[in-house]
Amino acid sequence: MKRNVIVVMFDSLGANYVGAYGNKWIKTPNMDRLAREGILFENNYIDNLPTIPCRRSMLTGRYSVQTYGWSPLTLEETTIADLCWGRPIDTALVYDSGPLRLPKFGYSRGFDKVHFTHGNELDTEYYHKDPLYHLDPRDYIEDHVLESADKTLGQRIIEPLLSEITDFLRQRQHWKSDEDQNVAQVMKAAVDHLKNVDRNKQFFLWIDSFDPHEPWDPPSVYDPDLTCPYDPDYKGKDMFLPLTTPVEGIYTEPELNHIRALHAEKVTVCDKWLGYLLENVRRLGLEEDTLFLLVSDHGEPLGHGREGHGLMRKCRPWPYEELARAPMILRGPGLPAGKRVQGFTQSCDVGPTVTDWLGIGVHPEMTGRSLLPLAKGEVDKIREFAIAGYHKFSTAIYTEDWSYVHWRRPTDKAEGIAVRSILGGEMAKAMQSVGANTEQGYGKAISDAAKRLQQHASLDGEDMWTCVPGSLAEVPQNDELYDRVADPFQLNDLAAQKPKMASELFATLRDFMAELRTT
Repeated sequence: MKRNVIVVMFDSLGANYVGAYGNKWIKTPNMDRLAREGILFENNYIDNLPTIPCRRSMLTGRYSVQTYGWSPLTLEETTIADLCWGRPIDTALVYDSGPLRLPKFGYSRGFDKVHFTHGNELDTEYYHKDPLYHLDPRDYIEDHVLESADKTLGQRIIEPLLSEITDFLRQRQHWKSDEDQNVAQVMKAAVDHLKNVDRNKQFFLWIDSFDPHEPWDPPSVYDPDLTCPYDPDYKGKDMFLPLTTPVEGIYTEPELNHIRALHAEKVTVCDKWLGYLLENVRRLGLEEDTLFLLVSDHGEPLGHGREGHGLMRKCRPWPYEELARAPMILRGPGLPAGKRVQGFTQSCDVGPTVTDWLGIGVHPEMTGRSLLPLAKGEVDKIREFAIAGYHKFSTAIYTEDWSYVHWRRPTDKAEGIAVRSILGGEMAKAMQSVGANTEQGYGKAISDAAKRLQQHASLDGEDMWTCVPGSLAEVPQNDELYDRVADPFQLNDLAAQKPKMASELFATLRDFMAELRTT
């Protein structure tokens, strides 16, 4: 049997926003169908957050939080596509992720065919010179939010936000239906590729959809005849690209609920186009020899408490449950159907699973594990715990009963003053070296970020740790301990009440991280 692989990455899809993972109010029938036809991994955590670090772990099959943050692939690292070279395996990347296409980062390296769709975050410059005729950016942000932000954050946050919204609208003003959405364009391009794939050879296809990442602008935002199905009575503005900030004093509860509803609608749109892909895989007769893997790189903080620990978007390096736990669903010929696995899995398991299925085997440099033995029931678990974190800012450990978050503060000087905006010094050089616009939009933000990084101490020395403008690398003062059974979303810190347990988990985490640094 020729063994093929299709990996579908949905950016910013938290496990708590998928029906198969227990969500009762968001419609995800095709993700749920995939889970019924395959294996759902209940406890899948992203070892290196967020976007780019996660993909590094997936593509290389290695834990990377201990060594790399948001940075280019190195020549020393070996990816899935690299391992397919020299074998009768056709490889392709179909994607629209701006971060994945950053200059000199090299994440499309080794793929035989690459198809990119423009228009998402870190790629809005593509539409920057297009005239905006039909939409007004201030119709998508409440006045009181701008006023509150101006008092607390200043114009250095507001101006880039309005500029980014404007650039999104330059493209979106021409959208007529959900078929214009980026996820639709990506899935249609993927199906076109599959229709022409050489059926005499193996293939590996990585489909990387930036949706349901913000902007959360599903069809109801642009079609006056539609209302958001998850908040149909809302009368305010559709803040599809909300200001990045702690939410207290900025957003009202109805506004936060509507932002979550827009994100949920975007998830449902993604699910629809996943269904389009699945149906075409079936019609093309590819199900019988193709492993299908659905993954994400992280969830989203979207409000108070379990919704986001008081944050809007990924503006702090906090690896809590709502961000760190993401879907992992596997389907393939000969594998069980309707199986749910409790054992811990990690994003770095993607690489070994793909190469194992393709017949390449697990590369000796991979520190992740193939999921195939777990899926087949040959073992009950492949590790005792999972980790999640931001390189040099935070690391969490998740066990069956507990979770523990360790906050990293390398120097007193750096503590509390490191302004880590969207892009840093080395990234700025890369952008400027390829002629990025330094007067408008992100180009100006790059220059500003470079200046700030020269003026302020840095927690990690990395150029970038998130793609969210206005983020701050603030971390809590004390490590935290949570009862994972009674308090899965980590709202009641028990570190002071249970110091022995906290100490034991810290020791386990410390030893594991030390071991990773030697591999």
